[in-house]
Amino acid sequence: MPNSKQAEKRVRQNDVRRIQNKGLRSAMKTAIRRVTEAVEAADKDGAKAALTLAMKRIDKCAKRNIVHKNNASRRKSNLSRLVGTLG
Repeated sequence: MPNSKQAEKRVRQNDVRRIQNKGLRSAMKTAIRRVTEAVEAADKDGAKAALTLAMKRIDKCAKRNIVHKNNASRRKSNLSRLVGTLG
């Protein structure tokens, strides 16, 4: 339990930030899943559209330190390679 007003405020701030980060991470994962589903369905146009949205979500999470920049780069690279297999 927090022992001071400052510690109580930090707990409240951490709760708000954790919820916001969880939402952004969830949106990123959903965008990634949509890309993979489009590739599995062999939907080239849908995969490209989903890829641009996924790149945007991944970059935003990396910018806010929700995921490490190298993790974001790896995810983007793997998704690009996956979409590239559609030819």
